[in-house]
Amino acid sequence: MFDLDSSPPDYAEPNDHPRFCFSKDLVAFQVEDTRFKVHKHFLYTYSSVFRDLLRPQHKNKNSDNGNSKSPQNGGVIYLDGVTVLEFESLLTFFYESWQERFSMPTENWVALLAIAHRFKFEDAEHRARREVFQHSPSLDPVKQIAIAEKHLVPIILIVPALEALVLRQEPLLEKELTNMSSEMIACLGVAREKHVRESSRMFVTEAYLRRAASDIVKSVWLTKDAPTTV
Repeated sequence: MFDLDSSPPDYAEPNDHPRFCFSKDLVAFQVEDTRFKVHKHFLYTYSSVFRDLLRPQHKNKNSDNGNSKSPQNGGVIYLDGVTVLEFESLLTFFYESWQERFSMPTENWVALLAIAHRFKFEDAEHRARREVFQHSPSLDPVKQIAIAEKHLVPIILIVPALEALVLRQEPLLEKELTNMSSEMIACLGVAREKHVRESSRMFVTEAYLRRAASDIVKSVWLTKDAPTTV
């Protein structure tokens, strides 16, 4: 039985454990119109951007006099361009992802990908990529490609989305192309035209057209001279 009234041996001042003796400091952030107050450990440890932001000499550009809102004197750090959903998703990932059945809705994984990419949380970014592009079949292929281009995702992760658009018989709508780069639009045009020619052959089967779409995607996006990210 553990005795709550027991006293430690008469040692000298104990040594801090090198990994598990955290600072008690909490850091306050403003994201949009919401304030968060969180421990800085995960942010400082896993992001070089936040590590620089939380250094004692850091000056917050959004403060009145350059240092009145630094974390060292209890001020609030304003995260410009970050959404509440993104910061919530990041904190949820850090505090809850140790659970065996941890999961989040697709919109949270997309939000995590955005903030992890911007602030260089590499492990969180890799996990978010897997969840968005490999474990979220309900996410529309057009949205997948737009997200991938925005966050420099490896092309290999959006191959199924590219194949789906090559196979699609309906024309791509103007609103669907709004968030795609001109290069991606051009490549999709070439790939879809090649597939139309394949489908015009006599006696083609659905299986043949799927294999053709796969081969076309490889020839357009996965050649040795093609970029590795979108």
